[in-house]
This record gives sequence, C-alpha cells and structure tokens, in this order.
Amino acid sequence: MGDRDLFMRVRKYIQDRHYGFLSDNSGREAFFHASVFDGGTKEDSPPPVAGEEVLVDVDLDGTKEGVAARATRVRRLEEPKLLNGVVSSFNPDRGFGFVEGEDGITYYLHRSEVLGGRLPLSGLKVEFRVSEQKHRARACYVEVLTGASTDDA
Repeated sequence: MGDRDLFMRVRKYIQDRHYGFLSDNSGREAFFHASVFDGGTKEDSPPPVAGEEVLVDVDLDGTKEGVAARATRVRRLEEPKLLNGVVSSFNPDRGFGFVEGEDGITYYLHRSEVLGGRLPLSGLKVEFRVSEQKHRARACYVEVLTGASTDDA
C-alpha cells in the first residue's frame, strides 16, 4: 500500500539523539529522525514536543512484526504553545517538580526538559512549551529566566 498520511502524536523525542517515536490511538507506532521533521515556517520553531499531534507519512505495511514503522515525513500541525511560569517546587535529588503557568495550570517538570543543564529552584521564572503526556500537563524545553539555579549534578 505504501506511504500513508496518518495523524499521530509524538510519544517521545530524544533531543540529543535527534530521533523520536510516534503513536496513534490504535496503538500503531512509528520511529522518526529529526531530518524528516517539518516544524513549520518559523525559524525559531522548537523541536518536536511530546504529546503534539502531527501528520505523518509512514509505510505501515513494510514493517516487521515487533518493529516500529519508519516515518518518511513528520509535519507539525500547530506551533506548541509558549508560556511563562514560576517553579512552585523542584526536588533536585528526584529530578522533578512543578511549574505554575501564567494560564493557572500546574505543569509537571522533569530535569530532562530543562535547557542548558541547569536545574531550577522554587520561585524562579521560566519559559516553556506546553505538552501533554499520559493525560498530564507537562513543561517542555524549559528555560530558566531569572535568578540562580543549581548545577545538574
């Protein structure tokens, strides 16, 4: 049948390795490399954000059982929302915390999403992209805007 256009969601994107995985509501999965990701027309568009819906060209018929299909093109449908917020808590030993967004929503924050290898302290202002994973609001590509932070040990 060949390549098909499917609506899928970014399940996971590993920024330093430049690849990720997609899934749809039927449980089908696809692998993609950053080179096939079309982030839109904005030059400062972020990499794929976990939870965002994308349009995918993928050959689901040519894959072996137990192996994810390979996407040949992944197109962003909408720019992920950019928000400011304040870190309400962060546990450096456990590597996670929470951000209160300017929209009043509490976002889960994991150390792997903080840019620059610095971990934020409670009370600091941050800028982040909005994501949803496992039905939970999540802060992605988090940049500390003010104050001190703790080194990523």
